[in-house]
Amino acid sequence: MKFANEIDLSVARDDVFAFVADQRNIPLWNYYVVDVRQERGDGPAVGARYHQTRKTDSQITEITQMAPGESLTVETVDGAPVFRRHIAFRQTRRGTRLIDSWGLATGYPAALELFAVRRIRRAVAANLEKLKQLLEDGAVQLQDGRRVSVGS
Repeated sequence: MKFANEIDLSVARDDVFAFVADQRNIPLWNYYVVDVRQERGDGPAVGARYHQTRKTDSQITEITQMAPGESLTVETVDGAPVFRRHIAFRQTRRGTRLIDSWGLATGYPAALELFAVRRIRRAVAANLEKLKQLLEDGAVQLQDGRRVSVGS
């Protein structure tokens, strides 16, 4: 299944890109991700691999495409759900438009997958709102009650 979300941030494109490309920052704006550790590579770059621990499971992801300041693609290497996430960063007059496009295979039967993907899309949109607040205000309270700030 495929879906996409867009959000505008009043933050410079290069700053948004740098923060989002560093996969170790995901727990600061996605409450469901508990920890991300880099397993291969030095900083965000094509071929960098990460072990992502979520509340109920874990997976290995890899950056498979990167155009600094413009786009980033991250894919599941091991674990479920299997996804391909392409994030585009567009300069706007006020900052950055982030376009977050997903290809997702949940492994569920088609009818259940449609329901699951709708829920996931809404959850991703909520997480993007948290990213926006974090980068614009410097701090945010996540859905699970944690309060985080840039640099924490």
